[in-house]
Amino acid sequence: SQPQRQFFRCGFSFTTKPRVPRALRIRKQMRALGIILLFVSNIALASLPEARDEYINDFANLIQDGYEPELRNKLKDTEYYSGVEITVVTIESFSTYKPEFTSWESFATALFNKWGVGNLPENDGVMLLIAREGRKVRIEIGSGYASRYDSIMKGIIDETIYPQLKRDNYNTGIIQGVDEIISSVTRPVSFFEWYKWHILAGIGALISTLIALSLDKKKDSGWFWILLALAGFLVLGVFSHLKGGKASDGFGGGGSDGGGASGGD
Repeated sequence: SQPQRQFFRCGFSFTTKPRVPRALRIRKQMRALGIILLFVSNIALASLPEARDEYINDFANLIQDGYEPELRNKLKDTEYYSGVEITVVTIESFSTYKPEFTSWESFATALFNKWGVGNLPENDGVMLLIAREGRKVRIEIGSGYASRYDSIMKGIIDETIYPQLKRDNYNTGIIQGVDEIISSVTRPVSFFEWYKWHILAGIGALISTLIALSLDKKKDSGWFWILLALAGFLVLGVFSHLKGGKASDGFGGGGSDGGGASGGD
């Protein structure tokens, strides 16, 4: 700390307090600003809806019951085979969230990041967000996508989703939009490409078992149990992957930096 300074003028003495260095004042101001921004950000995030499901959160009840199982299975299969997590969200109105979010896009990005859509480290999740009021549409994409996907998503909204929403065909618009999104962010996987590692693991487990059984258990007991353990490990790995595929258990913790496209009235 700096000592106080004493001055004499006209027979009087007085002291001055040490001046706070400019860099220190700026740091204090930045710290206070950071605390305010964090507080405001926490208020905004608290206003966002909580996810009820990984694939479909139809808060506005726009999807008829008969269509929902088909849509959910399509989204589950997509993540199982490709690892790409796609979620569909509907809300009644964006105006409910306007005090905290100044734009439709910032709301979508915040919701995407709060839920953690998409699997790490790829960050290739996709959120299809629709508001009934104003027929607002947003396709928010993870930060792992190149910028060219913004125009791809814009085309899906303008040519497929929004024309159906204008006719109040929400089910058709959502399902056709999801189909287009899936086609744009995934590619077909052949039977051999998907099962090649399962086949190789199965062959490895069979060979390990045959070698273990050919050994003299008394003389080579160590190798016998090592080979059987290896075979068991390979078999368990195959069954584990067949059960879960490339899907995560719930949202995968992905994030978005604001990529995607918007549309609506």
